[in-house]
Amino acid sequence: MTLPSLNPIPADIEAHIQRLLQNPGDPDLGPWLVELIQNSGHMSTGDDMRWRLLCMVWLTAEFDVEQGWPYLMWLNMQEPVMSTHMSQILIEAVDDYSAHVHLANWIVEAEDERLKTFFQDFRPIPAQRRLPVLMKALLTQPTHPKTGVWLDIFCQSTADDKSQRMRPWRLLAAGWYASAYNPPQGLAYLRDMIDGAARLSPADNRLLTEAAAEANGLATLTQLIADCPNDQVKATLADFGHPDLAAVVETVLTNPPDYSHLADSVNHAPEEVETFKRNLACLEQAGLTPGSAKLLDLACGPLASQTVLLAAAGYETLGVDVDIPPGYLPLPGVMSWFKRNKYKSAWQETTDSYYATLAQQAGVKLNWGKVKIELADPTRLKLPDGRFDAVICHDYLQHAPDVAGLLAEAARVLKPGGLLLADIRPYAGLRGAGEPVDPPWGHLYPAFIADTSQPLNKWREARFKAAIASSFAIEQWLPESDPQAQTLLTPEVQATLPNDYRSEELTCRIVRVAAKRK
Repeated sequence: MTLPSLNPIPADIEAHIQRLLQNPGDPDLGPWLVELIQNSGHMSTGDDMRWRLLCMVWLTAEFDVEQGWPYLMWLNMQEPVMSTHMSQILIEAVDDYSAHVHLANWIVEAEDERLKTFFQDFRPIPAQRRLPVLMKALLTQPTHPKTGVWLDIFCQSTADDKSQRMRPWRLLAAGWYASAYNPPQGLAYLRDMIDGAARLSPADNRLLTEAAAEANGLATLTQLIADCPNDQVKATLADFGHPDLAAVVETVLTNPPDYSHLADSVNHAPEEVETFKRNLACLEQAGLTPGSAKLLDLACGPLASQTVLLAAAGYETLGVDVDIPPGYLPLPGVMSWFKRNKYKSAWQETTDSYYATLAQQAGVKLNWGKVKIELADPTRLKLPDGRFDAVICHDYLQHAPDVAGLLAEAARVLKPGGLLLADIRPYAGLRGAGEPVDPPWGHLYPAFIADTSQPLNKWREARFKAAIASSFAIEQWLPESDPQAQTLLTPEVQATLPNDYRSEELTCRIVRVAAKRK
C-alpha cells in the first residue's frame, strides 16, 4: 500500500483517508496513523477535528489500544464513555467518509473493556436523508460479511423509530439481513415490524420496493430472497420483486417519451438475426412448424426482436416482459389511448431503422398485425398450464434476479416434452459484466461495482446448468468461445484472477441451450 508523506500533511489528506479506508486493516497503516495524529495536533477546524477523531478511533480499534487510547481520553476529557459532543463529531466523520460499516465492526470486535465501555452508547447510523446513498453503496457488494454486522446494528438501533420516513429503510435492512446473513434474526426483526404477520402487507411491500429501487437494489434483493435457504423468509417476502404492472404503466406514461437508449440497437441486429435462424432450425428439428406450434418469448425485452421475427416466420408467438414496446401497454379509455400513441410515435422514430435492418438481414417481411406482446411478470404469468410448444428465452437468464422462478414458470406453461431454447452469457466471460472492463476480467474482483442499470445475477455456467436440469432434460449445451478472450487470457493474466475459474469459463462468450420439459 502506498502511504502519503506526512511531512507536511498533504492538503488533500481527506482524499487519502477515504482511499486508505478501503483496506483499513493493512498493517502499514498503524504507524502511519500514529504519525498523522501526532503531526496534526495544531489542526483544529471542524473538518480537521472530524478526520482526526476518526483516525484516533481507527488506530485504537484496529491496531493498538495502548497507543490510541490516550488520544481518545484527551479529547473525551478523560471520561470512559464517549461524550455526546464527541459522538456528534464522530457520526459526522463517519458520514463524511462512509465509514459506517467500519465503525460497526470495530464496535462488535472490540475486546478491550475500555473500548467496549467507550463505544457503549454510540451507533454508526446516518441521518435518514443519507440512507439512500449508503444503502446504494453497500448493495454493490450485498453479501460482504462486514455489511451484515452493520445491518444488525441498524435493525437494533432503529427498532423504536416508528416514523413512516424510516420504515422503508428498516424494512430494507431487515429483509436484506434475513435473506443474506442471519435468517432467524432478520425474520424476527421483520416480524416485529409487521406485528407477527406471516407476510408483508401490500403497503409494506410497496414501501420496501420503493426503498430498494431508490438504492438501486431491486434486482439484488430479489435474487437474495430467491437464493435464501429459509422458507419462512421467502414466505414473508414472497411478494417482493414482483412488479405492480399498473404502476409500471403509470411510470412509463409519467416520464417523457425518451427512447434514446435504443438508438444504437441497429448494431445488434446481426446477432438477433443469428439467434432467430438458430431458433428456427431448432424448432424445425423438433417438428414444430409454423401454423401449428405456439411459442412464448419469455422476457422478450423492449424491442421484442425474437417475437417479431418468429411471428414473421408464421409462428403464433406471444412476447411477455415488464419492459415492452409502448404500443402494447394496456391502457383503458380514449385519452389514455391518445397518450400512448405519443409514446408509440417516439418509439417508432427511434427504432424504425432497427426493424428495417432486422427484416432485411433475416430475409422476412415483418407483419405487425400478427405480433402479440403482453405486459407481464415473467415469474408470475397469468397463462394456463401447458399452453405452449416452445419457450424462447434470449439473452436474459444472466439478468434474471430469480432464475429458478423464471425457469419454473417456463416449465409450467410448456406442454409435456415442450422445448426450451435459451442462450446465456455466464458472468466469468470476458464480457460477463455486459461490456469488457479494464483490466480484462476486472469484474471478477470483489471490489468491482457493476452497472446497476443492467443488473447481473453473477451465476456461473455450472449453476445455470443445474437449475435448468431441475425441470428440463438438457439436449444441447453448447458453449461458444470468445476469440478475443482466448487471445487475452495469457498464463500471466489468469494467475492474477480468482483461482477457481477455469480457462473454459473465462473464454466462454455464450452458451446455447436446448432442453425439453420433463
